[in-house]
Amino acid sequence: MRIDIVVYDGCDELDVVGPLEVLRSASAAGADLATRLVTRTPTASVTASHGLVMAVDAAYGPGADLLVVPGGRWVARHPVGTWGEVQRGEWLPLLAEAAGRGTVMASVCTGALLLAHAGVVGRRRATTHHAALDDLAATGATVVGDRVVDEGDLVTCGGVTSGIDLSLWLVERFFSCDLADAVAANLEHARVRPARGDGPPEVSDRFR
Repeated sequence: MRIDIVVYDGCDELDVVGPLEVLRSASAAGADLATRLVTRTPTASVTASHGLVMAVDAAYGPGADLLVVPGGRWVARHPVGTWGEVQRGEWLPLLAEAAGRGTVMASVCTGALLLAHAGVVGRRRATTHHAALDDLAATGATVVGDRVVDEGDLVTCGGVTSGIDLSLWLVERFFSCDLADAVAANLEHARVRPARGDGPPEVSDRFR
């Protein structure tokens, strides 16, 4: 399984690094997956919202089974970050095309706004950072306040640290609950699964 995490200047560090650590930890534990950091065009690195310079694995190209889109600086309407990426629009057709090919699309925090403006979310259930819920609703999405929302080929999560829960859920969904719990235990993280039906989100028993 190939998982690509989209990165761009101004993306939030933890939106990227949280899922990256979870997914690569799952791989090290035996899961058949490879996780890459990808940019829209070839470049050696990007500078995230708090100044961390991250090395890039590859330029984006079709073929990932799962695409993870982080947010960053949306609420500030900063030109370098998610807001600026939506305004420039260069990622939008690529994201729409990936979704159209059947790639599972996931977002962390305000990465949901990139997916929404690419037409990937539509009226489906989705979530994002609490300060951007109204912006997501304005795109037509059915906004819910859950930490992780799974709509099949669209999985979204709330702000920043919830990217860890999203990626742990993806490990459970595509591999096993035991593996996801083992990675969470190593991180000392009380993970939250998507709500089932009308019930509340589930917190792993292991960490109660």
